Amino acid sequence: MVIKNALNEDLIHYLWKTKRFSYKNLKTTDDVLIDIIDWGSHNHHSGPDFSNGKVKIGDTIWAGNIEMHISSSDWDRHKHSGDPAYDNVILHVVWEHDKQIMDQNGKPIPTLVISHQVDQKLINRYAELTQNELRIPCEKFISSVDLSRMNLWLHNILIERLETKTEYLTDLLKHTESDWNKVFFIALSKYMGLKVNAEPFEQLARSFDINIIWKIGNNLTQIEALLFGQAGMLLSSEGDEYYHQLKTEYKHLVNKYKLQHIETVGWKFARMRPANFPTVRIAQLASLMYYHQSVFSKILEAKNVKEIYEILRTSPSDYWSDHYRLNKDSIHKEKPLGDNLIQIIVINVVVPLMFLFGKQLGNESIQEKSIKYLEGVKPEINKITKLWNELGVKAESAYFSQGLIQLKTQYCDQKKCLTCSVGNQLFKV
Repeated sequence: MVIKNALNEDLIHYLWKTKRFSYKNLKTTDDVLIDIIDWGSHNHHSGPDFSNGKVKIGDTIWAGNIEMHISSSDWDRHKHSGDPAYDNVILHVVWEHDKQIMDQNGKPIPTLVISHQVDQKLINRYAELTQNELRIPCEKFISSVDLSRMNLWLHNILIERLETKTEYLTDLLKHTESDWNKVFFIALSKYMGLKVNAEPFEQLARSFDINIIWKIGNNLTQIEALLFGQAGMLLSSEGDEYYHQLKTEYKHLVNKYKLQHIETVGWKFARMRPANFPTVRIAQLASLMYYHQSVFSKILEAKNVKEIYEILRTSPSDYWSDHYRLNKDSIHKEKPLGDNLIQIIVINVVVPLMFLFGKQLGNESIQEKSIKYLEGVKPEINKITKLWNELGVKAESAYFSQGLIQLKTQYCDQKKCLTCSVGNQLFKV
């Protein structure tokens, strides 16, 4: 038996596009032979589901649009009657026929019922995949999936994930007049803050003209003063010698460049490892901009991901070896940018920005190089990659872990088995 709740128009569209039903000797609901000459193009926007189709009904060839529903009465429920966009529908494809639909001239629209033309095993498999509460809809069948095809699919959706990540970067390009180094600085700052402090870090990076850093670039103390001052962390009148030095430098910068610091309420320190304190991250960011002012340009020149790690692995000034926060001494510990944070930056900033850069230049080699970098980065370890590992799908690098994250969040969680290559394999029952 077909599980009624599993039926939806996406399934009808899939059956039509893949021709996964018996389409020989088809007839309309009034017993007229149908010959499908052109199946049409799937329309993902408003209007009929398939456009530019061509069918022969009886002795007449019709060219136009094809609309699909579970029940023919859905035509009225979706208010297509009277909508000019549906005046050129030449065929109404449905799962069940419960009402004759008329066109704008009062004539019956030819209707094709496909429920008896579909292999019941396919429908049952679809219901089995989409009507369960498993973490991965197909996890019971995952061992039967062709891994070579799955890897190809992971590559495709990795590109899809990169395209999504570049949307944010494209918006930054518009606001920076296509200055790639400025875009890199803002995106870098955001991810330096991790999830907890991402917003205030981005506000900090946007709060001043990045060209100021280029102008004071040979003075690390001034860069630190600029960043800590703009972060609103130099407001107290009391502090140690280093603090007052920063405060003096910042006052000079404020007068010279008419600066205004951001609100300080956004910074979070609670329930956080000291190494992730925003003060430490700001000091590391200042050091990175001091040693590599045009960071993105240097990254483009890198020969491999190891060189990128070396560019990003900078240590803050000596003061921070004995401090996690301003004016508070701590046990001596060097605080270079660690591999875990560099991994996050490479995955979320370096690779997407390089990918976008190559795309805008029409340079596929740069795009391929950015993707290649992911193969040299360790995979993320999180609940999603752990889940896939439990199911026997192991991510060997960030290239695979990013694909698996995209698969889980954008396909599995949304039960988009019909548009998933893995799901399509499992429908071949």
